[in-house]
Amino acid sequence: MLLAATTSARAQTMVTPLVSANVNTTAGFIDLDDAAGRTHAGFGVAVSRLTAGWLGVEGVVMVTPSAFSGGDLVESSRLLSVTGRLLVAAPARWRIRPFVSFGAGLAKFDSDDVAHLFAINASRLAASAGAGAWLRLTPRLGLRTGVDFLRTVHDVDSAPFETLQLSAGVSIRF
Repeated sequence: MLLAATTSARAQTMVTPLVSANVNTTAGFIDLDDAAGRTHAGFGVAVSRLTAGWLGVEGVVMVTPSAFSGGDLVESSRLLSVTGRLLVAAPARWRIRPFVSFGAGLAKFDSDDVAHLFAINASRLAASAGAGAWLRLTPRLGLRTGVDFLRTVHDVDSAPFETLQLSAGVSIRF
């Protein structure tokens, strides 16, 4: 009865440094190195405020350096996403606290090729949906894992950007 393990039920603020992997990405612009679909590592942070009940909010900032690089034609690239999300989570008394999230924010794309002909420097409104779980290890520390789908509301250039972002981190509870 791992899920039945209880702790004191009160509101929680958690800060979670994250590592991530973007997979199955569609750039939405000319991908000269055909690299967007490859797996790209990133990092970020989530700040979450959860009630003792089922609801919460969070802000997430993620950076994926070289998000569209991987060959000889793209000199540098980066993806930056900033999202605000509504969380629906299992009650705080559960040791494993699964959640789903829905939100919106901004995705910023930078990509420059060696000839500077197909440079992209754009920001677009993006929607996100995800799921994950926190595992409480101690009253102050836990593990978090999640998967998020991020998609721009409008085309970046020729199509919307979308990616599946897998993430994990150590949560510090305040």
